[in-house]
Parts: sequence; structure tokens; C-alpha cells
Amino acid sequence: MRGLILLNGKIYAGGAKKRVVEALAASNSRIIALGKSQEIKNIGNKGFEVYNLKGKTVLPGFTDCHTHFLYFASTLDTLDLSSVNTLTTLKSKIKDKLKDLKPGDFLFAKGWDKNFFEDQSIFNRKTLDKISVENPIAIFSKDQHTFWVNSIVLEMLELDEKSKDFSSELIEVDPVTKMPNGIIREDATEVVRDLIKKTNRGKLKILFEKATKIAHQNGLVGIHDLGGEDAFKRYQNLHSSGNLHLRVWVTIPQKNLDSAIQLGIKTGFGNNFLKVGGVKLYADGALGSQTALTFKPYLGSKNNFGIEVTSEEDLTSLVKKANDSGISAIIHAIGDRAVHHALNALEKSGKGFLRNRIEHIQLIQEEDIERFSKLKVIASVQPIHATSDRDIAERYWGRGCRFAYPYNTLKENGAKLIFGSDIPIEDFSPLRGIHAAVTRKREGDKRDPWYPEQRISVGDSVYAYTLGAAYASGEETIRGSIEVGKLADLVVLSQDIFEIPPEEILSTRVSATVFDGKIVFGRENLV
Repeated sequence: MRGLILLNGKIYAGGAKKRVVEALAASNSRIIALGKSQEIKNIGNKGFEVYNLKGKTVLPGFTDCHTHFLYFASTLDTLDLSSVNTLTTLKSKIKDKLKDLKPGDFLFAKGWDKNFFEDQSIFNRKTLDKISVENPIAIFSKDQHTFWVNSIVLEMLELDEKSKDFSSELIEVDPVTKMPNGIIREDATEVVRDLIKKTNRGKLKILFEKATKIAHQNGLVGIHDLGGEDAFKRYQNLHSSGNLHLRVWVTIPQKNLDSAIQLGIKTGFGNNFLKVGGVKLYADGALGSQTALTFKPYLGSKNNFGIEVTSEEDLTSLVKKANDSGISAIIHAIGDRAVHHALNALEKSGKGFLRNRIEHIQLIQEEDIERFSKLKVIASVQPIHATSDRDIAERYWGRGCRFAYPYNTLKENGAKLIFGSDIPIEDFSPLRGIHAAVTRKREGDKRDPWYPEQRISVGDSVYAYTLGAAYASGEETIRGSIEVGKLADLVVLSQDIFEIPPEEILSTRVSATVFDGKIVFGRENLV
């Protein structure tokens, strides 16, 4: 195939100043022409695929700026406990899954949210031991900051011996026996993640192909993977074998920073399919686990301010080390105190031209909002968190939620917003993310919008998934908008989300996705 021609559509072309055209032509991965259908169809001759869009809307393909994509792929055949809120149901689901496994097989589960359970005393290894003493069981929390495991897993990890390397905040211990009780948090979860990787290694290619199909079905052509230690190697293997059909920007784990510097690797190294990102740093934990670092204690507690995963002093040092070597800093900061520490570190040591960013920003002090623009720090947020976390945020942060998930305030103060999903924590769909940002309501929620003054426009939301995302990875000159010469990465939508009522965004379907000039999803919807 020489190229692709799309006719009779509503194609939003251009960068910041958009114009609507009827048709486009693409060849050799690039957009070669935009204009009226009559003009464009004459470009094509033998070898071009020609499709009549019949009025469908075309936007630049979406990029999810915050994923754990390889981990998401590894969990596609994992037990999902996201809807479970009683011990009885949890036991039933696990026992049903165990029927499909042999003794000794590992059972992994995801989506567990302790905040849904009334009885908090059940979360220990003994509860899971009663379900099975033959199969290792590891359950990952919805926010991906806590594992709940049974005794077999603790033995496999040799945590009885290793637990002294971690504080009791990270590995809970039984107050009587002083031994690990099965709850593992934050940095300590890496030992469990490594075990999962080893178990799923042989299935990665199949699971990745399945995950990529799901991405394409949602109009995604690119991802930023804030993943683990060997993520780049895995993506490189997929790319070299011809199995990478997304544009991937992969962060460097903090533990690999010195090695990257020694090799002279800088942010942006790579090609149009795979690039090295910044170094991923952690300032705190998460709201769901009540480990996000805050200035005020969590409601219902006198002394829980969350967990400081990395001190401000150490963050400052790490930012300097990375930025001085041409590597941008990507700082996870959820609580207002963590965001404050991250901004302080970037102000002291950051280089604005490297496009440093802070991830999540779920709670912030009012006085810190304008610092994003001043310091040229990108605000990388996940709109779907704002709607799904509404109840738990109000439970633990109360009136502080006035500056929770403050997307419009950040934008109005000059911050560059980029959007992601945090898959597999939340839904992968950019259309759901756009709906959340525009309405501040969860699907089916009959309540008024949550802090409606923080709603932003459809245009700003689309930008955050397209040209804004491209800017964050230093690729705004080659992708992120529909312009002649740019990569032909497109999403075809069933209706124009710029013109319909915001509530109808969720009824919009992804009709087709074009990646690198080829239709990778929905060809049948264009015939």
C-alpha cells in the first residue's frame, strides 16, 4: 500500500489555531495533503486505500501520558477485585479463580480497595492463608501502592529476613510476633512486582498484543510508560521484532539513573517509535492508601500526614543530577506537601528547557499553583481520578478539596496540562478522560459536578491528549496535530465532540484508529 486517503470527513487540522478540512492524504507514514475531497481524491492512484468518512470527525491520535502499560498487559489475565467490598465476596472470587489453577500456581489479583470495606482488621496474611495454603496469593491495591499477600508469598520473597531493610511503614509487622503480616507498601512492593514479572515473562508478547489492541480501540497511538526497571529493554525487544505498534516514551527508574548518566543517555534518545523519557522520582504515596504526603493530617487521624518517600533535600539532589546530565525529572507527587517539595526541588535545581513534570497533583496549596508556569513545569494529571476519587478525597481531605484536582486553576495560571489514565488503576479511554475533565462527573453520577469551577473545555482536554502530550515528549514538530509533514496518527470519531453536549461525549465511539499511516483498528467501520 502506497498510502491512505480519507474523504468527506470533518477533519480538525492545524495546531493551536484549528481549521476544519474535508479530506487528507497520507503516504510513507506522513500526512502529505489536506483540503477538499475533490482535490485530495485526485492525488490517489494505484496503491492508495480510499475511504469515505461520511461526515465522521477526525482528530490527532491520542497519547496517554501516564500509564503502567507493561504492567497493565501483564494483568490482562489477572483476577479483578475492583467491585468487591465484602470479605465474603472476595473469598468467593478468589476460590473460583483457584479452581482454574493447579496447587503451587500463583494467583494474582488487582483492584482491591480497602476503603470499600467496613472491617479494616481483615487485611493480613492470615485471612488469605485461610483461603489457600497451597497457592501463593498476591493482591495489588487499586492505587498500586500496596500489596496484600499470604504467607507463601512472604516465604518466597524471604521477607522475614529482608523486612529489616524496610521501615514498618512499608512492611507492616504483627504487633505480637514482630513478623511481616502480609501488607507491603510503596518502595517495598518492588519485590512483589519482580516476582510477577518472572511469572508472566513467557506470556508478555501475547499479552502486549492484546493490550495494544485495547489501546487502538480507544483511539490511542502513543503512551508514556512510567514503568519498571527493565521496561525499555522489553519495548526495545518488541520494536526490534516488529511488534511495537504504539509510540512509546519510557521513563528511567531512579535506581537506573547513575547507569543512564554513565552511558550518556539523555531524555529524547530513540526514534519515532521508542524514546527514552525522564527519570521517575517519588515524593510520596497515594490517597487510596492514605500515604500521600499532606500538610494537614488525614481526617479521622491526628498524626497521619502520609509518607515522605523521598525527602525534599534528596529530590533536589536527584533533580540536579538528572537535569545536569540532560535527563528530565518526572516526579510523582499527590499530596499538597509532596507537590510543594517537588516544586521546591525543581526551583532549586531544575532546568526549564528539559520539560520537567510533576505527576498527579491531586492536592495543592493555592500559593503553589502559579509556580508551575514560572518554573516551566508540566502538570501531568489524570482527569478520571478527579471523578473516581471524589468521595474518598472528601472523606480524608474535607474542605481542602477546594484545591484538589484543580485543572482549570492550573490552566488559568499558565500551567501546561497533559492528560493520562494511570492504567491499570483507571479506565484507559481518552474519551472518558475528556468527559471527566469537561463535566467533573462520573458516568451515572446524579450529583452536581464536583467543584464545577475546575471544569475545562473540550478543546483544552483534546490538546492535553494530543499536541500537549507531544510537547511533553519533545515531539510537537512531528506529531500531535494534523498538519502536512507530520506523522499520520489519527482517530476517527463517530460524532463531533466539540459540538455535542458534554454529557454525550461518553456515547461517542472510536470508529477507527490510524497509526503510522495505516488503519490499525476499525477498518470495517469505514467501509
